[in-house]
Amino acid sequence: MSLSSSYKKWHAPSKNPDSKIKQGYYRVQHPEKYIGDPNLVIYRSSWEWSFCRWCDFSPSIKRWSSEPTQVPYYDRVSKLEECKKLGLNPNDPKNWVIKQYHTDFWVEIDKGNNIVEKMFIEIKPSDKLRKPTPPTENSSLKEQRRFNIQAKEYLINEAKWCAMNAWAQKNNTKFYVFTEKILEKLLGRFWPQNME
Repeated sequence: MSLSSSYKKWHAPSKNPDSKIKQGYYRVQHPEKYIGDPNLVIYRSSWEWSFCRWCDFSPSIKRWSSEPTQVPYYDRVSKLEECKKLGLNPNDPKNWVIKQYHTDFWVEIDKGNNIVEKMFIEIKPSDKLRKPTPPTENSSLKEQRRFNIQAKEYLINEAKWCAMNAWAQKNNTKFYVFTEKILEKLLGRFWPQNME
């Protein structure tokens, strides 16, 4: 299940001290619960750090892993400009890019009454789940560019999650996207947190 350590070493967390998004390696306290190398547990936001801590300490989590698997998906967006320049049909699958999606976490959770559920989890801000609103005709160039970036991200996320959901169903598990609202309810005492 766990990705090779080479992937995680290649996609190491950012070390930019000025970044607003906190990233790093989580120090696992209960390595017997973790699947994979406990020295390569990467968090890419403070929310992911809190989720790691919850998985590590919650008695209901039997096993867990970070960035545990990769699933191929079709990126229909990345080559739009190239298709436009070359006069190619962007809806033709030959012009799509196959990329690999690495979901944030996998957990095996004891829900009580001998019910154990296995699930893949992606952690995203709730605004990333909303379809962006197109700009009006009077919008500034800056607003139009912002919309283009948001629309591209939305479409790529949609493709990733569709592929992951199909893969999870084939493998008798589930896939969920957790937002800050879900995390706040779920993590209780681990949210908000001080990252130590």
